[in-house]
Amino acid sequence: MNMRFADKVLFASGVLVASSTAGLPYVRGYGTGLFQLVTLGAWSIIARFSSGIFADRHHGMLWAVALLLNVLCFSVVAVPLWIVTRKRLPKWGTFLIIGWTVFYVSMVFILFPATDGP
Repeated sequence: MNMRFADKVLFASGVLVASSTAGLPYVRGYGTGLFQLVTLGAWSIIARFSSGIFADRHHGMLWAVALLLNVLCFSVVAVPLWIVTRKRLPKWGTFLIIGWTVFYVSMVFILFPATDGP
């Protein structure tokens, strides 16, 4: 395959964000706003299709749905950014995607703490 460098950066960033989902169960306290969006969103999706008790007891499924939501939330900005910059500004596009990845992972774990609870 002859992938462009921007394509490789987008793929690697997606893998990094997906692997960051493994750290979500170890967040203590209320986490951040984006953490709550991903985890409580995954819980509510599972509870909607089954029940709240089922969502409470099946953590493996919860983290699988959280992985999908985490990558989806990341991709909402990353994919349009990649589409716009991959041919016009390939060097700037890679820097922007890397910057977005760092900012996104920081938002999940550090930035914008949720102090009021879920």
